[in-house]
Amino acid sequence: MTRILTADLERLRAQGRLRLEADGCAVLLALVDGEVHAVDDACRHRGTALSGGLLRDGIVTCPAHLWQYDVRTGRRHDTQGEALATYPVAVVDDAVSVTVPDQVREPTLRELLLAHAREARP
Repeated sequence: MTRILTADLERLRAQGRLRLEADGCAVLLALVDGEVHAVDDACRHRGTALSGGLLRDGIVTCPAHLWQYDVRTGRRHDTQGEALATYPVAVVDDAVSVTVPDQVREPTLRELLLAHAREARP
């Protein structure tokens, strides 16, 4: 099921970023150089909400372990590695809408390691 998440453009301008959430799907909405971008609001390392991290020059830093992502592309900024999903954004008048397609989210590194550890137990 495709989800459409919406936000007020003025609120985004005032805060610079917003966390949108619906049906277990969390999206980080960020305003960079006047352009709105949307990415998963979960660090690929341990799933920490990136919306609580520092956003500067289009780079968001995870508040838990300092992984960095470019919100314009979803790619890791500090090194090569797992990218965040990015989502299409539309701005009409004072409303921002983000289209989040139905997809299976890839597990975080933490989830992969925990699953591996559980399989290794006798």
